[in-house]
Formats: sequence, C-alpha cells, structure tokens
Amino acid sequence: MPVSTAAASTLLRGRNSVVKPELNRQVALAGDPLPSGSGPLTSDSAITVCRTASALSRSLHGEVGVSAGLAALPIPLLQFRREFQQSLHTTTFSVSVVVQARRIVESLEVVQPSLLPGVVLPGDTQQLDQFVALYGDSWISGVQLGAEVQGVYTLYAQSRQEADALAQRLDAIVPLSGVAITPAFAQQLRTLTSDLTQNISARVQVKGVPQPSLSSPEELLDLVSRFGSLPIAQPELLAVVTRGYEELPQLLPLFQPVVANRRLFCGNPATPSLPGLQHRKAQLEELSNQCRWVADTCRIYGQTPDPSLQTNRHLIKDDIAAIEALAAAYDRSASTPLQPPALTALRCGSPRLTPTVRPGLALGGQGGEPFAFRDRDQAIQRRRRLRRVGLRSGRLIDQIRLTYSQEADGLIAATKPQEWTEVHGGTGGDDRGNLELGDGTLITSINANTGTGVDELEFISSGGERLQGGRPSNGGRASSWTVGPQQVLLGFQGRAETWLDALQPLIADFSDALHWEEVDENDLS
Repeated sequence: MPVSTAAASTLLRGRNSVVKPELNRQVALAGDPLPSGSGPLTSDSAITVCRTASALSRSLHGEVGVSAGLAALPIPLLQFRREFQQSLHTTTFSVSVVVQARRIVESLEVVQPSLLPGVVLPGDTQQLDQFVALYGDSWISGVQLGAEVQGVYTLYAQSRQEADALAQRLDAIVPLSGVAITPAFAQQLRTLTSDLTQNISARVQVKGVPQPSLSSPEELLDLVSRFGSLPIAQPELLAVVTRGYEELPQLLPLFQPVVANRRLFCGNPATPSLPGLQHRKAQLEELSNQCRWVADTCRIYGQTPDPSLQTNRHLIKDDIAAIEALAAAYDRSASTPLQPPALTALRCGSPRLTPTVRPGLALGGQGGEPFAFRDRDQAIQRRRRLRRVGLRSGRLIDQIRLTYSQEADGLIAATKPQEWTEVHGGTGGDDRGNLELGDGTLITSINANTGTGVDELEFISSGGERLQGGRPSNGGRASSWTVGPQQVLLGFQGRAETWLDALQPLIADFSDALHWEEVDENDLS
C-alpha cells in the first residue's frame, strides 16, 4: 500500500522515552504498515478541564494506543508541542480549559515487527546500552496524520481552594459527558471568564491547515466548531503509538533493567498512584513558574520578597537538576540500576502572594460624583500599576488624569499589557503636564492643601520627580502622606465633577503577604 512520506519517515523509528523523546533514533526493526481502525475519520471536537500538568499533557498530546509499558508517559510528538505547553506557564494550582478538534486522514500500524538484518542482538549489558544509545528504549509502531486545532485557556489560581472553586464553576458548563461548541456555550465561557478574579491567558496552535488570525475566544470556538469542513492542504503527524523493545520475545529477558529504569521516570501502569520522575519534574516546573510569578510581581511593585521564596527556589532548582542528572545517567547507561533522588521542594508548598489593599488618607470634601479604583481585589493578580499622573489647575485642582496598566486579560492576540487613562474633573485651569512612572518608579509622597475640594496637590516619585498644581486656600488644611515600608500606592479613588473634590490613595501592604499553600505530591488527576 502507498504510505505518505511523513508516515514512512516516522514508523519504526526508535525513541528514547526519557532523554529528548521528540528526537528520532535509528531504525532497528522491519514490519508491514497496515491501516489501523476502521479507516479515515474525523474526531469530534472536545473540551477538557485540566487541573494538573499531567492531565494537560495527556489532553494536548493524546493517548493513542500507547502500549502498557509506556502508558504513563505522554510522549510529545514534536519539539514545538513541548514548547507550546511550556509557553502556557502553568502553575501549581492553575486550571486549564483545552478546546480542540482533530481530523485523521491516515492511520497506520506496523504488524509483525522483527529485527533488521545486521542489527546485533545484545548479548550483555554493555551491548544493551549500545543498543539503546543507537535505537532508543522504544519504537514507533503506529501513526496518525491529519489536522488539528488546540486552544488552551489558562486560569491562574493561587491556592487549592481557588482551584477547586474554579473547577466547580467550569464543571457546570463543561460536564464530563462533553458539550457542543455553540454560540450559547461561547457566551457561557465568556461570561464565566469575565467574572473571574484570576489572571487568564489564551493560546492556540494549529497543524495541517493554514494558521488563522484569531483575536478573541469566540473566534477560537468558531474555528473548532467548523474544523471538520476545512480543507486539509498538507496532513501532519498528530499522534504516535509507542512500544517498548521488550515486547519482542528475543529482547524480553535482557531488556528488563531498561524497563525498570524507564518506569522510574515514566511511572508503572501497575501502580498508577506512584508517579514517575517525569511527573515530579512537571510539578516542580509548575512550582517554579509560580515562584517566578511571585518574584516578578514583587519586583514590579519595588518590593523585596520574603527570604523563604529564594530559599525554596533554590530547592526547586536542585530537585530539577537531580532529575536531569539521573536522566543523563540513563542516557549514558540505560541498564545500570538507578535510584530515585531525594526530592524536597514540593513539601515546602506553593507561594501565594496576598497583599492587603486598603484606602489611605482621604483628602477633600463630599462634592462632585464618586469615581472608583476599579476591581480593587484583582489589582495585584493583574499586576495593575499607575503609569502616569497628569493635572490641570488654576487656583485649585480642576482635573486629574490617571493612566494605569495591567496584564492582558486573555484575548488570544493580546501580547502587551493593557493601558487606559481615566480623566476626572473638568477642563478649567492650565495643563500642568504629567508625572511619568516608568518601570520600578512609584509615587512615594503626596502633599496637599484641601478645603471643600482639593486646592493644591504635589506628587513625588521614588525617582525624585515632582508634579504640582493648584495653590493653598485661606482656611485650607495642609496634609502630607508618605508611603510606608513594604507599601505601594496602586492608584486613587475620589470625587470629581467641575473640579477635583476629593482624592484618596489605595495602598497595597506587602508585609506578611507571602503564604505557602500545601501541594499534593501524588495529584495525578
């Protein structure tokens, strides 16, 4: 039967399931490729809620007929798939919603495999190591080719309680029995995500059809719903079936040391409650992502993280290095018995940053209409900060302009922080310019003179820059405020109409803000 170039170049290739599994090794076997299943098929679209890195990996990479010996290992098909999952930057308690559709146009499986002439059957452990170095510890016995689209919404919960609540809300619209992707479902998902306090990101990868330009979650859902009708210009490899060489009778006795070591990394299907080191490494990488998020957030707000964060980051780095060192030992000698390293970082938990946000000194009176600092409880999670303050003034403060930025809220095409400007007050007076607050620069002091409104204001930044407007009034009250230790001025609320009637800073207190959430080391859901 004719076999496509992509299938022919993949079938029978050797793989090392522990060290760079996306790379092909030499071919040690011969066999006949035959159609598997009932022929070409179009899979239904699927929506999956994933709570762990392992569940996300299984959903993205698929589990297409993987043999029992390797069932615990979701092997990436190509390097870009591994990079796609890494680009999601999932954390310990993040929840992922995977929306995908797949169309299979070619499905093949090798029957009656046998060693190629000239391939030396290992006679001892040294020759076994040489065999694995050349041909890997497993081989590709089946392939599926076609096209697919995969979109992932990542919801970054900070604790197990938050993650459980998220999953419960998602289960209400994405039951285990599945759900049709309709405009009504798209609206449900949009309503849910817009109502959440957690950060959300969305990413897409497409294979087998031209990469579309998507700018919203609705466009992703529409693409998935009509994927079955799109022409497939050039089918690509979507899934593989991997088998261990120990399934060949002549290799079974000598291959057992390799099988034992491989299970140390990939897990043993007979004891699914005991995860392999690859699962441990995925957990550690998610924990590292969460630690990096906390450290970067502290840096954005000019705060020094609690020392425990750096201590635990070193433990995570050491644990990952220990797993990688053991994998390197497996690469050097797959038959030498390996012992699992002592891993400690997961026992420390996952860091959660919870600064207290509260109002500061109130300035001015009760006139005008109120304006708020929007979504106060989400500010730190979204990394919202004040980027610019502008004033108009004459004998009093006529107008204040506040420019904020925060992380993008999950639009697929969004790669830069969102930025917007709020204008409060009227158009009287003269423009006094702007106080620019670049990266690492914050407002540290406010001097004011107030009566029934705000008569005079002066802002001072951590870089020593000043912005001043208005002038003192007879009978006004002078006030000064300076940011305290481990505090950050996030923005303002107040009252304004024709002029600025009242102003009140919102303060984030980072003292005692870092907490460590317990991690379930054996969470395999």
